[in-house]
Amino acid sequence: MSMVEQTLQALRDAGLKITASRRVIIETLAEMDRHVTAAELLEAVQRRVPEIGKASVYRTLDVLVRLNVVQACTLGSTTTTYILTAAGHHHHLVCLVCNRTIEIDECILDEATEAIGRKFGFVVEGHLVEVYGKCPDCSQTRSTPTTE
Repeated sequence: MSMVEQTLQALRDAGLKITASRRVIIETLAEMDRHVTAAELLEAVQRRVPEIGKASVYRTLDVLVRLNVVQACTLGSTTTTYILTAAGHHHHLVCLVCNRTIEIDECILDEATEAIGRKFGFVVEGHLVEVYGKCPDCSQTRSTPTTE
């Protein structure tokens, strides 16, 4: 099943409607296949269907994040980015100097987070890990963060 179909199924499973706007937003996010801001997604969606408004994109992102099929990340900045993760989550290494982000697909934390959740009577629904430091290039050449 494709990422789009998995995401649509998550909406169905939650008893939510698959509107034409939601389908276009999800398809566009899948096609972009990278971390995008809500503004970038809105621009890409409106290139396909100009009538889809900002509120529809933001509301759909909120729903998809709540359903854990889209991951919202800050990636070391104050700007939130979104990525479709219907098939599972991933983690990030973020360079504090150049803002380079490396996605880490494997996760060794599932068992640990479940154990922590059990200890505190908490039902764990997911987790997000961002590890900050310097990438190989920056650790050898730069010592201060860029202002980009």
